[in-house]
Amino acid sequence: MAVDQGVSQLPQSLARPAAVPRPRQRRSSRLSALANHLGSWLLRYWAHVVTALLGSIVLLAVSVPFLFYFGLDAVARPIYFALHLICAQIPSHSFYIFGHPLGMCERNFSIYASMFVGSLLFVLSRRRLPGLPWWLWALTLLPIALDGFTQMFGWRESTPLLRVLTGTIFGLGNVLFVLPLIERNLVVTPEMNAALQLRRALANQPCAAPPAPASAAAQSLAAAASLAGPQWTAGVSQTTPIPVTGTPAPSVASSQAGRATVPLAQQDGQGD
Repeated sequence: MAVDQGVSQLPQSLARPAAVPRPRQRRSSRLSALANHLGSWLLRYWAHVVTALLGSIVLLAVSVPFLFYFGLDAVARPIYFALHLICAQIPSHSFYIFGHPLGMCERNFSIYASMFVGSLLFVLSRRRLPGLPWWLWALTLLPIALDGFTQMFGWRESTPLLRVLTGTIFGLGNVLFVLPLIERNLVVTPEMNAALQLRRALANQPCAAPPAPASAAAQSLAAAASLAGPQWTAGVSQTTPIPVTGTPAPSVASSQAGRATVPLAQQDGQGD
């Protein structure tokens, strides 16, 4: 029987093709990339989003009397009823323009307007405002609490000036305490930025192909080594590794492979 002199390369037709990403894997990678981009965008422009939201609420409240005045009731009524979710809209506690009330009462309108002004200042300062300490923020809650509870229990009647003043103090205190606090908790360190970039790079890489199986000649060589005994196996592992693919083995490995395949030839002769 012929003795193997080395490890031959697999034919190209028998080589295992590289794994192609499945549609589900592609969708998951796209969703992951989209979520990463959205998270990065929100991390950078979250204060702008808050400012735009507060400004939209104030603009809608101011637009209600103008829409009523120009006869656009079909647009003004849905806006007015939608703003009822954040304001009681008491007519006696509201400002009027052209004989029509604003979308919010005096106190709530002053709260949201002052919050919008405070968040706008925070954005224009490039989010560098130091913010209020917690004890000063707690003091800004006292005027609106005293004015609101004393009026609610019927002990006294508030005035438009007090409603606007207490609402403005409350709104500015909240926005100047909360926004800098959020900014301090969202500081991105260089290590966090490097980890985020590495995660994006790994998400954008294609799926790696699984390792190709060993050739038939390499498997027969390993079987011959196990039959020849532990000493020959140790010698092969110390001299040179068993190649798995491609290039022919060195001459030392070829001579050892020839000696190792003799027991197989003898066994085949005995079996015949």
